[in-house]
Amino acid sequence: MPSAQPTAVDPASLVRPRRAIRGMSAILLPFTADRRIDWDSFAAHVARTAAAGITPAVNMDTGYVHLIDDGTRKQALRISRDTLGQGAKLVAGACVVDGPGDTFDEPAYGRQFDMIEAAGALPVVFPSFGLTAGGDADMLARYRQLALRVERFIGFELSTEFVPSGRVLGLDAYGELLQIPNCIGAKHSSLSRRLEWERLALR
Repeated sequence: MPSAQPTAVDPASLVRPRRAIRGMSAILLPFTADRRIDWDSFAAHVARTAAAGITPAVNMDTGYVHLIDDGTRKQALRISRDTLGQGAKLVAGACVVDGPGDTFDEPAYGRQFDMIEAAGALPVVFPSFGLTAGGDADMLARYRQLALRVERFIGFELSTEFVPSGRVLGLDAYGELLQIPNCIGAKHSSLSRRLEWERLALR
């Protein structure tokens, strides 16, 4: 594909009047004063978010996905689905926790996908050391492997300012990520408005 060179972007030029907006919002995993998960408040948060016309995203960084086990992740998915009802849109983080130097654990991501899809949710692929190791081409190759394991997914660019396993792709590589047929988009967290606008312009 043609090289996508960073250029100055006029944010106003990206506005599409009357375009329907699809919003997604990460759901906080709340705790009680005695350090137990407050599932009732969690369910209420999911319900309020959906009632506002926004798709709930559970088991994200706001939901402490790096710190909770699969049993808790499954519970969050189950309660979310019960709260929303069948067929309602739901997004969930597919997180594999590893360490520096660890190899890419594709089967672990596959298990996360299976858990999320069983709840009728759409996975967001969280970065891991194994996924983000090497250059942009290496990471894209791993994304393509993951794409074979799931019907649809959302990519995730996350700056190392948030987690040490994070990665923000070059603009060309970001464009290639979006060319993966079943990648419907990508979450971007870099704290840089310029990088956000460049990606919107590329889209």
